[in-house]
Amino acid sequence: MQAAARHPIRILAIAAACAVLAAPALDARAQDNPASSPAPNAVGTAAVADVTARIVKIDADNNEVTIRGPRGGLTIVDVDPDVGDVKKLKVGDEVHISYKGALLLSADKVDTKGVRSRVETQTTTPEQGGASTQTRHVEVVATVQKIDRKKRQVTLRGPERTVVLQVAPDVPLDKLKVGDSIRATYASATAVQITRNGTPIQ
Repeated sequence: MQAAARHPIRILAIAAACAVLAAPALDARAQDNPASSPAPNAVGTAAVADVTARIVKIDADNNEVTIRGPRGGLTIVDVDPDVGDVKKLKVGDEVHISYKGALLLSADKVDTKGVRSRVETQTTTPEQGGASTQTRHVEVVATVQKIDRKKRQVTLRGPERTVVLQVAPDVPLDKLKVGDSIRATYASATAVQITRNGTPIQ
C-alpha cells in the first residue's frame, strides 16, 4: 500500500485504499449519485457507477477529470493512462464513463482541531491476465461535515477540497459525528472505462 508519492500527492491503489479530502466546496470531489444505482463489487471495494456526464475540468498533469453527472453533482475521477488519455478531451465534451466511486477505508479521531494534512501515494494492483490497475490512495486529516448513515456516506473537508465518500462496510459510523477531526484513508474515484461518441479515449 505504499508507493511513490508525487506532487500533488496522489495514490493509486488496489481495489481498496486510502481516502483523501479536497478543497473548497465548488471544486469538491462530490459524489454524484447516478440515475442507475451503482452495482456493488466485492466487500471492501468501491461500487461502480456507469453514467453519461459532461467534462467541466481537465487536469492533464494528474490525468484526472472533473465531471458533472446526470443530477448535477461534480465528481473528480482519476483516469489510468491505460484506460484513457485525458489530453484528447476538452471541457464541454459529453462522455460515457464507468468509474469506481471514492471509498472511505479507515477513519480515526484525532485531537488536532483545524489543522489538516494530506498525503497521496500510488500503488499498482495486479489483476488476472497479467494486467494491473492503479488506484489513487489518500491519507488526510479532515473535518467531518456531514454523515448520511442510511446511505453510508460521509462528507469530509480537507486541506484542498471537500469530498463525499462511500463508507466501506468494515468502517464503523456510530463513533463519528459532525465536527470531528479525523485521520482518514480512502481510495479515490477511478475510471475503468471512458468513451466519447462510442469511441474509447486512447
